[in-house]
Amino acid sequence: MNTDRLRIVKFRPSAYLCASLWAIISATVVQAEDTPRSSMRKGLKAYTAGNYTNAVDFLRKTALEFPAIGNYNLGNAQYRLGDYEAATTSYNEALRTTDLKLQKKAYFNRGDALLARTTELTGQEQIGSAIELAFQAMDMFEKAILLDPADQEAKQNFERAQQLRLKLEYNLGRWFFDQAESLLQEYKAKDAQRNYQQAKHQFEHILENVDSNHGEAAQHLPKITARLQMLDRALNTAETDLEIALKQIEDYQYMLATQRLTMETDDRKFAFDLKPDLKKSYEETVQKNQEVLKIIEELSSLNTVK
Repeated sequence: MNTDRLRIVKFRPSAYLCASLWAIISATVVQAEDTPRSSMRKGLKAYTAGNYTNAVDFLRKTALEFPAIGNYNLGNAQYRLGDYEAATTSYNEALRTTDLKLQKKAYFNRGDALLARTTELTGQEQIGSAIELAFQAMDMFEKAILLDPADQEAKQNFERAQQLRLKLEYNLGRWFFDQAESLLQEYKAKDAQRNYQQAKHQFEHILENVDSNHGEAAQHLPKITARLQMLDRALNTAETDLEIALKQIEDYQYMLATQRLTMETDDRKFAFDLKPDLKKSYEETVQKNQEVLKIIEELSSLNTVK
């Protein structure tokens, strides 16, 4: 954030309070050191001196009495402390003002605070939350631009937020894809299938709603489609093999059925993980077939006794 944007706004009754309210305050003001006005004075002094912790303490009291300017200055102090979540809340409260200049500053600074919060979300499972924050930041900068179309810094930050959102959207899709690839290596086909589907949905979302010309997102889709088709074929083949084996058993082709049922391939492993009941059917069929073969072997042994 440009440090100029974090400049404190001094209390100007004519600008931030209606005349009637200021008349009431003027008539009842006391010299006590804990009044909202004295707290603001101390808070701004602490802020200027770089003592942001004390500034927050004083300005929080000020915000109760003067919600617009008080919350705006409080947000600046919280931002300086790195408490971006609290700053976004304070700036949001400051937006209640009817002063368009202060409103524009609050929109801009809230956008910056939202962007800063994305840097705190470093875990892969937090990418979705970071995307939402970047999207909200875009909205804040857009509103600041509407209030001041000549604000170049707001336009630059809108583009920065837009690029960050795009990067995060892609990272989310890539994370789902990498997860799927890793799970496939471990023959966890069902989990891999779910992650491939999420990756497909995410990359399609990018191309349809974020950037229709995003080359990397487009390049991943054919590979994902191929992986999903491969898993579908693996399941279909395993189901067909079981049907063929059962037919072979009906035709007394027990050895052929055994060979087909006990084949060990990657596709068969994928199919069994995708459909555990299918694996159970294979095991039961193999067991029954082995029992028949054992009986045949015993009978054959009896027939050869002289």
